[in-house]
Amino acid sequence: MQERAVSAIAQPFLVFLLAATSVTLPSLVHPGDSTPFQFAQGFSSWRPYANPNRLISVGMNKGEVLAIAGAPNHEESYYQSAGGRLARVSDWYYIQTGLNPETTLLKFVQESLVTITSTPTR
Repeated sequence: MQERAVSAIAQPFLVFLLAATSVTLPSLVHPGDSTPFQFAQGFSSWRPYANPNRLISVGMNKGEVLAIAGAPNHEESYYQSAGGRLARVSDWYYIQTGLNPETTLLKFVQESLVTITSTPTR
């Protein structure tokens, strides 16, 4: 019976200790490794799959992006509160298949490109 009382007291402390412990995994994942766990990368510019000789950059408007990259494979739009005002956010997805498959997300706020995120799909 005494063991249970100790366990009941020690358990919350162990949970706190585990929650407060910082765990990093730099030795498990290295840039350039061919691992199944690859992470999305944010960029300030991107070469579109359909037109790799051109460059898309943060700050461009939707018309400029359409002229260079063409229509996205998928598009989602929604409204988000920003400083007490509603702003229209559009997410454009460009998908590349083949040897190096990846998906690139272009995020627009109103008409301006604000982020570019590419994610390997393997």
